[in-house]
Amino acid sequence: MSRITLMILIYLVFADPIKGQQVNFNSIDSLSYQLYLKGAWDSLLQLGKLAEKADIVYPNLSSRLGYAAFMKGNNSLSLKHFNYVLKENSFNQNALYYAVLNNKLLSRNEAAAFISKNLDEDLKKPLNIGYKKLAESIDVETSFKPTNSEVRKMGKFFRIGFSNRINYRWKLYHSVSSFQQNLLTPTDTRTTNQQNRNNNPTNFRKFNVNDFQYYLKSDVFLNENFLLTNAYHMIYTHFDNSTYNTNIISTGLKYFTPFADFKMEINTGLMLDSLQTQLAFSSTYHPKGNLDIYGNSRVSYQKRTNLTQLNFSQVVGVKLSKKIWVEMHGTFGQIKNFIDNDAFYIYDAIDAGNFRIGTSFIIAFNSRISLLSNYYYEQKRLYSQNTNYHLHSYSLGLTWKL
Repeated sequence: MSRITLMILIYLVFADPIKGQQVNFNSIDSLSYQLYLKGAWDSLLQLGKLAEKADIVYPNLSSRLGYAAFMKGNNSLSLKHFNYVLKENSFNQNALYYAVLNNKLLSRNEAAAFISKNLDEDLKKPLNIGYKKLAESIDVETSFKPTNSEVRKMGKFFRIGFSNRINYRWKLYHSVSSFQQNLLTPTDTRTTNQQNRNNNPTNFRKFNVNDFQYYLKSDVFLNENFLLTNAYHMIYTHFDNSTYNTNIISTGLKYFTPFADFKMEINTGLMLDSLQTQLAFSSTYHPKGNLDIYGNSRVSYQKRTNLTQLNFSQVVGVKLSKKIWVEMHGTFGQIKNFIDNDAFYIYDAIDAGNFRIGTSFIIAFNSRISLLSNYYYEQKRLYSQNTNYHLHSYSLGLTWKL
């Protein structure tokens, strides 16, 4: 339908034959249905905005608008309209199907699983969502961390994890990992400033760092809007001839809206035998209502013995093709004993980082297998010395959804 024809129809709908007359409900319903049948999605969405301004909102219109937004690739807007339908009838199968599908396309798999509880089996099965599974997904990750410092050798990290779904609202995730690095510490404290600047002491002693880590996370949907996350991260560190234990507990509450989610979290526990607390607020948002462009911003405040610090992290993701995304990310503020991503990663190295920037590529080979390639650069400062060095991290990760 042409724009001119649409404007004529809208004028007829909103004309005031009698002064003060309200917008005609029947005309809106008839015109929206005609546009729906013709597949005039842009025109239908424009009509929906006018109807909303006139306070004309009802399930059939919302269903048409939700489908139009879905066909235009705006999953968040589609979700908004179908959520309205579900408020009127939580068993509406058409609205349930598209609510689940939109959440999946926005990478909100836990929300999709929760909503699927009332979805008929013939619609739910092709989506492969919400079923009780001993292993819902398996993932592996490995990374190498070379430096330009003679006293900090290349770090090596390896991790394997899997998730198991208890039911439509509850999922557990388990992960075990290890990290190894060799450090060289000067034994001659009289080394010159020039030697320190070159990170090349003439006398040094070798230290070995070995971390073994276990991580457990529980995600429980409380209702359609709130997700409760609890996590536990244990690190057993062998450093030289000593051992240290880190035990961090994380609790977070996430609130979902169609275009963004908002999360508050608290991380606390003993890190290398010293009490630490870290508070964080984060948000993930979809300006275009899909994964063509998305972002995540996170602000965290850390308090530890003789230390308080503020960190800001930013991620911006862009879809390059049907199966490839690129993400640019950065963390600013001192990175020392930093807790990230529901305590999934804990940066407890003895050298503090000044900032970290990097990029990631995500390749979705199909609906089940995806590959993550990640690089970041970090400027770090040698422990007990006023000397900076560069660290580069190269990671590969593979996720298989069963």
